[in-house]
Amino acid sequence: MPDEGLLRRSLRRSGVLDWVRTAIDRYNRLYRSAPYDPPTDHHEFRAVRRHSQEPTDISDHLERLFVEAMQVSPDTIVECGVRSGESTFVFERVARLTDADVVSVDIEETSYTTDYDDWQFVNADDIDFAAEFEGWCDENDVDPAIDVLFVDTSHRYEHTLAEIEAWFPHLSENAVVLFHDTNMQRFYRRNDRTRGLSPIANRGVIRAIEGHFDCDLDETESFVTVLDDFVFEQYPECSGLAVLRKLGSTAAP
Repeated sequence: MPDEGLLRRSLRRSGVLDWVRTAIDRYNRLYRSAPYDPPTDHHEFRAVRRHSQEPTDISDHLERLFVEAMQVSPDTIVECGVRSGESTFVFERVARLTDADVVSVDIEETSYTTDYDDWQFVNADDIDFAAEFEGWCDENDVDPAIDVLFVDTSHRYEHTLAEIEAWFPHLSENAVVLFHDTNMQRFYRRNDRTRGLSPIANRGVIRAIEGHFDCDLDETESFVTVLDDFVFEQYPECSGLAVLRKLGSTAAP
């Protein structure tokens, strides 16, 4: 297997990546088609919608994250993978409405800042942290039953499978689980017909989900199914988002 990091560095030095990004920008200016923007009278949802106007590899899914999280009226939200805090922004909006704790975990530091008192950032590997999660919750007065679990970390098969095994035992009875990057393509598509360039293109996340549920899935398709008492819904655009709801959940599909 070629070293993807070495390949990216070589392409960057050669100027090929700059040429590709320029070509994508030109394509997007020509072919972008603004999606329908329905009215809303919900202040926090409106804030999420504004935030999603900046095109990224997750921008198409931010409104979905908000709606899915709100459906379960969470007390505890755990976010594995933070980066600059795009999903954190959404979960903070939810938490302010439901008085929830948001626990964001990342092996790297984050630039995200907030004045929300019940947001805590844990600088650690999320699998290691899962092993001590209940004790940490006792020390920090956080309900250890996770209502919303978001996973957007290494995108590696083994690591993602280990995350599922580590975090699923902590899920509450009505939990919703959200996996980003379930349809990783080198050139991914957004709902407005624009394209983005991904540094990674593999099936690591979706393959880990397949491994856990012992099934085969076509992540390039939109679908809904039921697996092992989870309602499973796949949104293939924008690098893919999988939504898993406990079958007994009050969350509506």
